[in-house]
Amino acid sequence: MAKENAHSAHASAVGYLYQARLALLKGIQAISESPALELSIETFDDVSFEVDGEPVELIQTKHHLGTGGNLADASVDLWKTLRIWIKRVSEAVEAPPRFILMTTGSATAGSAASFLRADDRDEQKADAILLEVCDSSTNEVNIAAYAAYKALLPSQRLRLLRAIRIFDSAPNILDVHDDICHEVRHAAPRAHIEVFVERLEGWWFGVVINALATGGKSIKVLAIDDRIDALREDFHRNSLPVDHASATPTQEIVADLDKRPFVEQLRKINIGTQRIEYAMRDYYRASEQRARWVREQLLVDGELNHYERELKEAWEPRFATMIDELPPDCDAKAKALAGASVYKWVEHEAALPFRSVSQSFLTRGSYHILANQYIVGWHPEYLIDSSDKDGEEK
Repeated sequence: MAKENAHSAHASAVGYLYQARLALLKGIQAISESPALELSIETFDDVSFEVDGEPVELIQTKHHLGTGGNLADASVDLWKTLRIWIKRVSEAVEAPPRFILMTTGSATAGSAASFLRADDRDEQKADAILLEVCDSSTNEVNIAAYAAYKALLPSQRLRLLRAIRIFDSAPNILDVHDDICHEVRHAAPRAHIEVFVERLEGWWFGVVINALATGGKSIKVLAIDDRIDALREDFHRNSLPVDHASATPTQEIVADLDKRPFVEQLRKINIGTQRIEYAMRDYYRASEQRARWVREQLLVDGELNHYERELKEAWEPRFATMIDELPPDCDAKAKALAGASVYKWVEHEAALPFRSVSQSFLTRGSYHILANQYIVGWHPEYLIDSSDKDGEEK
């Protein structure tokens, strides 16, 4: 029983994700032809499009794992959906919205559902089959739906059926992902489309959660278009997406960073606690961002090494000047002050963009990554500490 419950929960979770992912696909497809539409989830239906608060298209989604969910004439999927739409048709004064059923199940030839597909339709045949099912089926789950259907006037039944479009054998949750990749294929280089869609979906799921948490607030289709435009800029050949500009390390991570060589280097030149916290934040953000770029293969060969060499070469003359200007017999305090002046340049002046990314956290954080390996340093004698410690790679 526990195994069955786990399977049921898994299927339900996949169903909700399918619903959200399909909504994104439909929203993308609506951008070019119906940009004024707004989209909502779990408001008028599983997914719906509306204009000025009035629904114009209601979409029921049915996702099934494996081979289940076929749309037989007495299937629960079919009648559960019809019952929802029957209520709307019976109450409607004007023409009903479009009713769309997207299901990964399939309708057999000659079934009622097969006559309600987008092509080769026959609402009269579908109506006759459905009425026969109402009289002959013993499926107790559908009893209320059967009664509701039979209670409609013949003209109401035809209005309902004429508004319905059934898309059976619809793409499953993985196929919908591929369809989204296809829709946005021109927005990023081919090799980066998967990463592009990953970011688009990450934004989208956040928008959906916020909409659901605020009572089913609608989402403008153009908001999707705006997001695609913004991501397109990030994935321009000379650009890179920035994901961690506002990331904050947890207390556990801070405790770990506090023991790293780059922090010891800062303490050796008497940098205050607040500035060390800023340094750890920059180190964390830069490390996370650089690792993500590498993981997603957004960098060309040797690009990171080239950037680090650029940082090092910008640091070298400043450090050498500091050494030259130190009196030979200066005390420890003077050495710390001199090192602090070099570090102050990193904090306030160093601005070396990585490709077109000129985020200051990236420059400062990358210097801390180098300091962590003793490739650069601040105190005139920083290399003394490197002999017995292993600098850590980003």
